[in-house]
Amino acid sequence: MGFWDTWSKIFSPAGKDGPRLKNGPLLLILLAVGVGLLLFNSFFSFGKERAVEPPPGEEARQSGQPLPEQQLDRGLAEILTQIRGVSEVELYLTPETSGRLELVADEEQSQRQTSEGDREGGSREIVEETTRKTYVLLRDPQGNELPLVVEEGEPRYRGVLVVARGVEDPEVKARVIEALQVLLGLPAHRITVLPR
Repeated sequence: MGFWDTWSKIFSPAGKDGPRLKNGPLLLILLAVGVGLLLFNSFFSFGKERAVEPPPGEEARQSGQPLPEQQLDRGLAEILTQIRGVSEVELYLTPETSGRLELVADEEQSQRQTSEGDREGGSREIVEETTRKTYVLLRDPQGNELPLVVEEGEPRYRGVLVVARGVEDPEVKARVIEALQVLLGLPAHRITVLPR
């Protein structure tokens, strides 16, 4: 007996073998329609997938806009070219840490203490501590959720390398080093200035 014969026997009206399903053909049609809808949904839902937002740095990279580090490099190079005797400046910053964000967090702590005793007179005490930390999120008018920031720290740099024309003169080189000390908060031994 084949597959179709078995199914038609199950869903056929009652016969000499006993009662069968009364609504057999209707159930078979509903089953076929359900499978068809599932397949239809799977084929046509690919275009409607939710777009994943790229990280902030990646978004700037894709749009062709310079990253904040590149903007700082360009800004510093532009400022250094304003110093008398300095031209064609290239600058490379070595980051130590990126900017630090301190976020607002809602913290819950709970403690549960249980004492147990056994028949021989022994006892033990169980202390269970639970800490739960949840960051506070703000929703902007577009519906994006952003964490609430208490404090934003500036990035720190390990050192800087400057290559420029005109820094062969010790006075000009000293002015470039002094400017970078003021702008970046670096000590002089972390600033290297080389002639082009």
